[in-house]
Amino acid sequence: MLSRRELLRSSLTLMGLVLLGGCRRGEDLGSPMLSFHHGEAHCGVGLDDARVQAEAKGIRFSGQMTTPDPCHRLEAVLEVKNSELIVHISAVSEKAPDRVCIQCLGQVPYTGEIVNVRPGQYTVKIYHDKREIKSAPVTIL
Repeated sequence: MLSRRELLRSSLTLMGLVLLGGCRRGEDLGSPMLSFHHGEAHCGVGLDDARVQAEAKGIRFSGQMTTPDPCHRLEAVLEVKNSELIVHISAVSEKAPDRVCIQCLGQVPYTGEIVNVRPGQYTVKIYHDKREIKSAPVTIL
């Protein structure tokens, strides 16, 4: 029969192991996360495009987006719907009232990565201002 002290020590040890196991599982169960970077805008007329590629630790994508002028920057948000990973990219004006912006269509290159993706099959969609540019099946091993 265990003494009161031994019972308390065993209970605390067991509780510690359960808590540590819960922490480890919490890290494994994380949600996909988006990392996004845009390049410098320039004047140019081109087609919006996007490329998607699966890698060992996530999904990489890149492309270029047309903006109303080169005084716009890009922002991106990740939406997760079951087996769909949807990247919404928007053009945001950087115009200041006292700043002059050349009047031409802008082209802005971008790159990004979706990390913390569990193994499985996904459809990755890239949207430029609510317009679907790319839909690609991706398998993460």
